[in-house]
Amino acid sequence: MTIKLPERFDFSYHKDFYNHTADILAKSSLKEVQMDFSQVEYLDSSALGMLVMLQKKCAEVNKRVVVINVSGVAAEILQIANMDKLVDIR
Repeated sequence: MTIKLPERFDFSYHKDFYNHTADILAKSSLKEVQMDFSQVEYLDSSALGMLVMLQKKCAEVNKRVVVINVSGVAAEILQIANMDKLVDIR
């Protein structure tokens, strides 16, 4: 299952993020949750917090978080935050 993130992945997206991820976590057959960063040009610390929360919830139900199509500033921020230690970045 893939969640396509908006251009601005920040606190203003948290309600949609939680709704999308709750639906995905309820599907027991899925093994991974893909976060599509192809449109993301901006992310802040709340976006990193949302990814950490998602990773923890996924780990509880034997799923993993995979970040795909990340580039530019978003990729740099994920690298600086050492997110590759928590999620699979492809």
